[in-house]
Amino acid sequence: MSFHDLTPDKSAPPYAKCLLGLGSKFVPTPSRTTGSLSSTFSRLTRDLKLRVYFACDDSNLGEDEDRPKLYVKSKWTPEDQFIPSWVDGRLDRFYTALSKLFKSKNASTNLLPLQQQLLDTLPSSERHLFPETDKGLGPCCVLTEQYLEDAAVHLTNAEVYEILSEEEATLLTDVLYTDIIDWLKEYKSCIGEDAHDYIKKHLLDNSNNPFGQFYILYKIHKGMKNGRWPTRPVCSDVSSLSHGLGKWVSEMLIPIQKVQPSYFQDSFALKLLLDCLDLPHNAQLFTADATSMYTFIKTAPALASIKQYINEHVKSMSEDRKEALHAAMALVFNNNLFKFGDAFIRQRSGTAMGTPPAPPYATIFYAIHENAFLPRWSNHVLFYKRFIDDVIGVWLAHEDPEQNEQLWKEFQADMNNWHGLEWTVEDPSNTVNFMDMTISIVNGRIETRLYEKDMNLYLYLPPHSSHPRGVFTGLIFGQVLRTRRLCTHVEDAESSINEFFERMLARGHKQESLAPLFIKANENAKAFLSRTPEERERLKQQKQTDSHNQVFLHLQYHPDDPSTREIQQLWQELVLQLKGETPLPDMQNSDGVPVG
Repeated sequence: MSFHDLTPDKSAPPYAKCLLGLGSKFVPTPSRTTGSLSSTFSRLTRDLKLRVYFACDDSNLGEDEDRPKLYVKSKWTPEDQFIPSWVDGRLDRFYTALSKLFKSKNASTNLLPLQQQLLDTLPSSERHLFPETDKGLGPCCVLTEQYLEDAAVHLTNAEVYEILSEEEATLLTDVLYTDIIDWLKEYKSCIGEDAHDYIKKHLLDNSNNPFGQFYILYKIHKGMKNGRWPTRPVCSDVSSLSHGLGKWVSEMLIPIQKVQPSYFQDSFALKLLLDCLDLPHNAQLFTADATSMYTFIKTAPALASIKQYINEHVKSMSEDRKEALHAAMALVFNNNLFKFGDAFIRQRSGTAMGTPPAPPYATIFYAIHENAFLPRWSNHVLFYKRFIDDVIGVWLAHEDPEQNEQLWKEFQADMNNWHGLEWTVEDPSNTVNFMDMTISIVNGRIETRLYEKDMNLYLYLPPHSSHPRGVFTGLIFGQVLRTRRLCTHVEDAESSINEFFERMLARGHKQESLAPLFIKANENAKAFLSRTPEERERLKQQKQTDSHNQVFLHLQYHPDDPSTREIQQLWQELVLQLKGETPLPDMQNSDGVPVG
């Protein structure tokens, strides 16, 4: 199968599979190879001049750990009088030689004629749409009217959404624009100049088209319910007025999210916690899933609860910054304005998936309740962790079955006793599927192996996609390492890796090219797992340092362009290690400092 046909009458064009089966990350080869390098070389020239000018002063290159994450990238370039002449001399020789290698010419396509025809026609189909499914399970086909009806299931919920006229929507964006400008003026001193400029830039950039965009993802892993496929509402707010402010709110909330007792960062962190458990004979695993958590978080009580929590418990944040955060949260969560087609909508309650602060906002809001009710269950809940709207825990069953059943019901009632949020809680068992792991209790210990949803199409990149070879290498190395980190037993890891190998073969990759990569990937994974956490951190820091000492030639990849090896050889010969001249790291800037 190359896509999911979700149409009620199974009317998806059968020939669409030859295009959709390539996967949504497939890149067609550009029709012409790279010609002009002027913009590419301008960037390289600026980057090297900055490196020379600020030699031994990495803080000015954006490499200072204390620098805010939100800032407007500077376009400043040192004046020529402050840059030694050898810089332009070496770069000119490199540019001249490189330009001779790059010539714009027609390139062969990596699409079949039918695939190209479908790429040109399917997006304009009036009858069918081809959205992505939730959880990355591959593309699907739905009827246009089906998609509109499924979106309307969400948008016609008057408790959550309000349909606006264009005039009403425009008026609200005008008011929001003014409110954000006023917020920036009032709190500039406490949020810092970098964050101020970042938020203002996004506000101005998005002012001409100030609405987010609404769409839905099909939750096919949940199965059909009442004759329809369930969907997840998503609002991409990257074009909205509040996007920059939302990013700042997210940066403020993330540290608060991370200190919550139920928080864990990812599957790897969860597995480390599970590995430490020593379980009694009456321990069982349970999972819980919130029903539409984002949209059903009521805005007013959430803002009030989080405000109170921050004021009482967050000691590291200044009072004026707390005030700025509360005002910013009110602006962001009360003004989610977006479009769906030609309809204008305001979200009246909750926050939309796809906005930057949604995950930490939801995590903190429910953590406030967890911090209050979980201590009462310390004799029965040995372990409890949550990833936004997904909970995993260990339940200690009471020896009396009837009393145990009553306690279990009371625990679920406590979970659901928080401003209308509802949780679907699975009964305790010895094995559960949670995130991307199957987790089991075996002889009082936790064992894990990789879990993959049944409807996954495994549309890995085919070999003829116009991607650099390093992308395919990274895919294999990443998947092999992930598998070995998440599997308790070597046999389970190797079984999953062998399945991955077979799936890559099925995508068109050749065994003779895959085998060496898988061997190296396994060696890399075993080496990683043999290191202590401290050693891993040191290597990570070293890689970051090495990256800071490099400059990059930014080019859109084309398979018919000169190879990376050819480009690096020219750089080595004409810039880095020019024959008969001082190596680049030993050359000095205008202050006599080696450029390193």
